[in-house]
Amino acid sequence: MRIEEDFAKCATRLFSILKKAAATSPGTPRHLYLDVQGHRNAAGGYDADALEIIREFLLGFLGPYLTEISTPLYHVRNPEQQREDLPDVLDVRDPDREHDYDHRGLRVRNRDGNPHPRRSRPPVRAIADYLGLDEPICLICWQAPVERAHVVPESLGGSHDVRNFALLCQRHHREAPDVADAEAFWSWVDYACERDGHMKWEGVEPEVLARAERVGLRIDTSAPVRKSLHHFDRVREELVRHYGWCPEDFAGGDHWGALMAEFHTVMDAATGTHFNVPKKASTEAWAFEMARKRVKDTTAEHGADDDRPAASSLASVDLAQRTARRSPGSGAAQSLVEAARRAEVAAEAAALVRGLIGSAGVSSAEEVLRGVQEEVADRTAQVERLIDELMDHAACRHCGHAIARIGDASWRHAAAAPMSRGCRAASFDRDGTWDDSLDRAWKAGPPKTHR
Repeated sequence: MRIEEDFAKCATRLFSILKKAAATSPGTPRHLYLDVQGHRNAAGGYDADALEIIREFLLGFLGPYLTEISTPLYHVRNPEQQREDLPDVLDVRDPDREHDYDHRGLRVRNRDGNPHPRRSRPPVRAIADYLGLDEPICLICWQAPVERAHVVPESLGGSHDVRNFALLCQRHHREAPDVADAEAFWSWVDYACERDGHMKWEGVEPEVLARAERVGLRIDTSAPVRKSLHHFDRVREELVRHYGWCPEDFAGGDHWGALMAEFHTVMDAATGTHFNVPKKASTEAWAFEMARKRVKDTTAEHGADDDRPAASSLASVDLAQRTARRSPGSGAAQSLVEAARRAEVAAEAAALVRGLIGSAGVSSAEEVLRGVQEEVADRTAQVERLIDELMDHAACRHCGHAIARIGDASWRHAAAAPMSRGCRAASFDRDGTWDDSLDRAWKAGPPKTHR
């Protein structure tokens, strides 16, 4: 049972291993040995997920289909003949415990329910011992040296308990999400292990690889294809691969303004910063997933026939005004604000006419309503077209972070630039013009990162 797995993930993986063994060698006695990585409680025993796997899932569910089971708590042998009629599908249900993060309240969720009140970080060796590692290596790529990564950042309420740490290499530490949900961090580690599994075998002698393959180990030495290294593409890739987003989730429309409003709420309330980098692809992807859940909850509560103005139109105006404040001299940004306001007024008019139909039953109001709804659709399309035409997104050619501009305005970093010479060179004068001299000076020498 890996440290990044909860009950559902571990149970699903064990069931798939058993199904594969039964399919490849039917009738052969099956022996299962389970080791547990981490998953300790404050008293030093196993936590609820590990105990449920050992005591209930293995013994109560998989036991009849196995000949022998060995776990850290017991060793048992099936007194009867092992069964071969395994279920086709494992339906994991957990009515007593909620595995999903409370996206409505956005509260901090630590895996350690009673953290140790220590004031300093535990040594690397102590973290490795807790994780069951023979030596300090990255949990994802097995490389060294490693860094101590908080599961829930200290700024969000995370403790210095050894259970709130993971060992990651420098690269994966800087990619890991800074979020208030411990299970989301471990879920990302699980996703990164699959994505970067080929890195585990970098530098290993070919003879060792051949020997491992002869004993049945599955070794992947090639990386999955990544479309781009740009920030927005990395966020999209994680949403698709890790959270299962489909093209419809990325489609613009009435819901997109509300989604962006919830996204900023989640980012402000339940995410943090690390290494002076205010945004990471993994952090933003988690925030978008939480925002999508919050929008769905809001839509379900209010219903499709709510007479109030749509939250998406109000959020569009707020987003447009925020954009205009960042580019005060841009006429294109002001046009975007005006278009968003017209869309909001049209939406309010549609709600007003709908109320007339419901209360007074005015037949002619139906024709008025159709006209207003057409106006709403036209204004909404105009706002979306203006956004597409006026706002450009790209990645800084020096630091790789997100930059944006409206109309003919200068490119600007979407967030504060990290403390590196390269990123400072890719900046602007106080009057907003591009500083070509600094650009040329940066090209003359390599960037130096200051931590």
